[in-house]
Amino acid sequence: MTNATLDPEKFYLVRGGQNIEADEVDYRNLMTHYKLEPQLAKMADATLPSTYHHLLRGVGEARDSLTPGETKGDLLSLLEGVPFDRPIEPLPESVVKSALQLPAGSKSGPVLHPLSSRKTPGLIHAPPPTGAERAAHTERQKGKAKDDKDRKDKKDKKKKKRERDDASVLQKLLAPLVAELRGLTWAGWVVSGKAGNPFLQKFTKENCKRLGVPNYFDYVKSPMDLTRMKEKVERAEYTKIDQFSTDLKLMAANAKTFNRVGEPVHQMAIEIEQLYASKLPGYKKMFDDLQQERKKRKKEKKKRKDKKKDK
Repeated sequence: MTNATLDPEKFYLVRGGQNIEADEVDYRNLMTHYKLEPQLAKMADATLPSTYHHLLRGVGEARDSLTPGETKGDLLSLLEGVPFDRPIEPLPESVVKSALQLPAGSKSGPVLHPLSSRKTPGLIHAPPPTGAERAAHTERQKGKAKDDKDRKDKKDKKKKKRERDDASVLQKLLAPLVAELRGLTWAGWVVSGKAGNPFLQKFTKENCKRLGVPNYFDYVKSPMDLTRMKEKVERAEYTKIDQFSTDLKLMAANAKTFNRVGEPVHQMAIEIEQLYASKLPGYKKMFDDLQQERKKRKKEKKKRKDKKKDK
């Protein structure tokens, strides 16, 4: 409450502009103050089109406060003279009509008339096909389907022939390999008093109880062994060496699943898998070389056949 009794003359806002000190700036000639004389001269020489005079009323007009070095049309006169709230005056109707008229002698554009013969609006459709046309179309479709089927059958036939050729090549290559794997023996696996191979035995649901492992198929869902692999090689079922590798890995995985870590057969599975992995690159290279040789002979045979046709 004590502030209400203070003298208002002591406050700057109440005392007004009398306490504002002079800063030696001529606010009536700011462009000269900020050294914009070249731009000021250009503004003085510029003339506006007569059609805009009603929008920029007062710009460039002489004022009584002009000094000898001050140019008319400065920033202050622009701010004082332009009525920003004044709307643009509409053009006379005669001017608008004359602007929209075509010049004399110009060609008129095409005139579009609706077709009186069209009974219903919409797209124009082709007439329905006749019975002969439908029959011809059906025959063409049948011929196309037959051609597609012939091409597919021919492609499948070539694929099967290529697989038979690969299987024949691979059969010769895998026969000694599977014989070598079957010839492996471990002293920890004795059969009839001699070191044997635990991966030769072919387990089936019929003989597993007789072999002393009645719960074998509770752990192993897809049995695999070297006997099964030998039979597949003899029947030329392997068309890729990777298929043989998959079966051997399955055989080792089954042995490791049914036999716990530390048991002899579990360790034997690891050893046979490592042995096969060391031999695989050499067999793969031999198979690739045999394939390339077969393809080369096939190309030469085709060339000889083409030469005979040309003769």
